Amino acid sequence: MICPRIVPTSPITPKILSGVAGGLLLAAVFLAAVTWNRADVIVPRAGGGVMVVLADGDCHSRLQRAALVAESPGRIVRAHDFENYPDGTVPHTTAPMDYLVAGLAVFVRPLDMAGAWISPLLGLAAVLFLWFWARRLELVPRWPALLLFCVSPAITHAFALGRPDHQSLLLLLTTVALASNWAFTRNASSTWAWTSGVAWGLALWVSWFEPLVLLAVQELARGLALRRAAWPPAWRKALASAAGIALAAWALEGFRNPWPEPAVRELFPRWAQMLGELRGATPGTMFAWTGWLLVPAPLLLAWDYFRRRDPVALMALILLAAVVALAGWQARWGPWLAAVFCLSLPWALRPLGRTWIVWAVFVASLWPVASAWEHRLMPTPIEQARRQEKIVEAALLEEAAESLRAQPPGGVLAPWWISPALARLSGHPAVGGSSHQSLPGSADTARFFLAEDDASAEAILRARRVRYVVADAPERVVPTSAALLGAPPPAKPLALRLARGRDVPPYLEPLFANAFFRVYKVRDE
Repeated sequence: MICPRIVPTSPITPKILSGVAGGLLLAAVFLAAVTWNRADVIVPRAGGGVMVVLADGDCHSRLQRAALVAESPGRIVRAHDFENYPDGTVPHTTAPMDYLVAGLAVFVRPLDMAGAWISPLLGLAAVLFLWFWARRLELVPRWPALLLFCVSPAITHAFALGRPDHQSLLLLLTTVALASNWAFTRNASSTWAWTSGVAWGLALWVSWFEPLVLLAVQELARGLALRRAAWPPAWRKALASAAGIALAAWALEGFRNPWPEPAVRELFPRWAQMLGELRGATPGTMFAWTGWLLVPAPLLLAWDYFRRRDPVALMALILLAAVVALAGWQARWGPWLAAVFCLSLPWALRPLGRTWIVWAVFVASLWPVASAWEHRLMPTPIEQARRQEKIVEAALLEEAAESLRAQPPGGVLAPWWISPALARLSGHPAVGGSSHQSLPGSADTARFFLAEDDASAEAILRARRVRYVVADAPERVVPTSAALLGAPPPAKPLALRLARGRDVPPYLEPLFANAFFRVYKVRDE
C-alpha cells in the first residue's frame, strides 16, 4: 500500500499573527482618519439616496474626465472643451487617475461615489505598502512612523474622502519610490530597485512637477551619501525603466507645453494668492503636519549618520531639508513633507535608544497634530456654519444645473469656482474654471460681474458665445472677482443687480432662481 506523501506546511506563528493584526490596526486607523469628513461628503437626501459633496472644482473636472474615458475606453483626454469656453484648454492632467476612477466606478456606483472613495483607497495601499516595507527591513522603531503616516493632517487631507485629485496618486507613487530606494540602499535587492524605478516612471506619467523635483533630490542625496557606489547596475536599470515609462507616457499623452500663455502669466500671481496651497506654509502649520519632532529631526539624523555611517540617515536628512524648504515656498508640498518625515522617523528616533524614551518623546511631540485634529473634529461655530453652507450650496447648485440641463446646448458664464460643477452637472461648457489654464475665461467672468455698464458686459457675452449666465451671492462674487483682476470693487457692479433680480439688462431673460443662484438666458441678437 502506497501512503500519500504529506507535505509539511508552515505553521502560522505568533509573529505572523501579530504582523497581520498590526496591518489591520493600521488600516482601521487610517480609514477612520481619512473619512473623518464623511458626514460632510456623503449627505442623505430628503427624498432618499445620498448626495456626494466633492472638495473643490478640480474634483468635478476629474470626474468629467473619468466619465469621458468610461464612455470611450482607451481614450486619452488631451483637451478640455468644458472650460474656458469656447477656446477650451490643454490641461496638465493625465490618464492614470482618470482610469482609476472609471475603473472603481465599475464596482462602486455612481461615478460620484467612486470619485469620493478613490483617494482613501490609494492611501490605504500606501499604508499597507509601508507596513510591509518596515517589517521587511526590520526597522526599529517603526510604529511611530506608521502611526503618524495614518493620522498626519497633511497626509489624510491628500487621501481624504471626497477628493478625487491626482495628488493622492502622486503621494502613493512617490512614497513607494522613495521607500524602495532606501530599502535598496540597505540590502541591494534588485526587486526594491525595480519597484522604485517603476513607481518613479508612473509618477512622472501623472505629473512632471513634484516627482521630477523629488527624483532629482533623491539622486543628489544618493550621490552625496554613497558616492561612487550610488549608481550600481541594478539602480541604473531601474532609472532607465523610469525614464522609459515616462517617455512612453509622454508619447501616449502628447506634448503639452509647460509654459503658460501671456494672459495666464499675468493673472497667475493674483489667482495663486487666493489658493492656500500656493502660499508658503508657516512653521506652525508644518508642526501641525508632523509634530514638534520636526525641529530636532535633522540633528538626530545627523547624529545617527555619524554614529553608524548609515547612508540612509544622510539621504533622509537631505530629502527632509529639501521638502521643508519646498513646503515653505508652497504649502502644496505639505503631504510630501509629512511623508518624508514619517519615512525618516525610524532613523531619527534610533539614537534615543530605549523604547520608553522613544515613545515618550514621540507622543509628546504630537501636541500640534492633536490640536489640528481637535479643530477638525470640534470646529468653531463659524467653521461649522461654513461646512453646512457648502452642503446647502452643493444641493442648490444641483438644482441650478438641472434647470440648465433642460435647455438647448450653449456656453455658461458663472463664477469660476462653481463653473466645473455646473459644466459637469448641466452638460454645458463653462467660460470659467478652477485650473490655471482656464484663467482667461475666469478673468472674463470677473470682468462681466464687475461691469457697471450693460454694453461692456454684453460684449463679453457675445465674444464668448455665452448662452446662459448663473449669478451667485454678490458678497462672494465681487471681492473675489476684484482680487483676480487686481482692481477695486465698483460701486454698482452687475453681479449685485443679477443676484437681486432687479434692473436686469434687457439681453438677459430669467430662467430659474433659488436661495443662492439665479439663472439667466442670453436673448438672441
